Amino acid sequence: MAVSHFASPAEPEWETVEEVLAVVDNTPILLSDVELADLVHLVDVEPLESADFYQSRLLDARIRLEIEFRDIEDGGLLLRLELDPPRARHRLIERGGGEQALFGAFEERGLQTADFDELVLRVAAVDAYVQQRLRPRISVNMDEIEAAYQQLLVDEIAASDEPVPPLATVRDQLHQILVERKLNEEIERWLARAMERQEVLRFSR
Repeated sequence: MAVSHFASPAEPEWETVEEVLAVVDNTPILLSDVELADLVHLVDVEPLESADFYQSRLLDARIRLEIEFRDIEDGGLLLRLELDPPRARHRLIERGGGEQALFGAFEERGLQTADFDELVLRVAAVDAYVQQRLRPRISVNMDEIEAAYQQLLVDEIAASDEPVPPLATVRDQLHQILVERKLNEEIERWLARAMERQEVLRFSR
């Protein structure tokens, strides 16, 4: 009986186990990472936005988180910051609809609690850096408060018949608004610097 040595073997059946959507330095951002970000509502859904645009914003947010975390780790700050993982974990579970709903969704999507723990660590690290390193840099003086009072209250209310509240009664609120505004600007500057130090490859829109 003759046996042919040229018979082609059956083509293997390929199965996608995981999809890499982006890479931050040497760290892949996987489809499961974005699914997890979706479950904990890492970003809020905007009114009337398409599902594709929402998924793109989710990926953007997860890439941003990874850039910030890698910058903290590369700078040797991860062990020098006072992290509060339980607080970050509780907040993410709340955003995910509670522990039962969230971990039930993990099972449905084949996600692992270890992936959630990694996300918790990143959120806790970024929170700690912002509160312990960036927020202390913020200062607001009285001139800035008076300018905000004029812009946000006096000018806005001038066209209506409503009385303008005295500056003394809204000073603390205006101070907080200015602090948060400056903090957000400081965070964006930090992110811009961190992005210069990290190589980011994005394979999905």
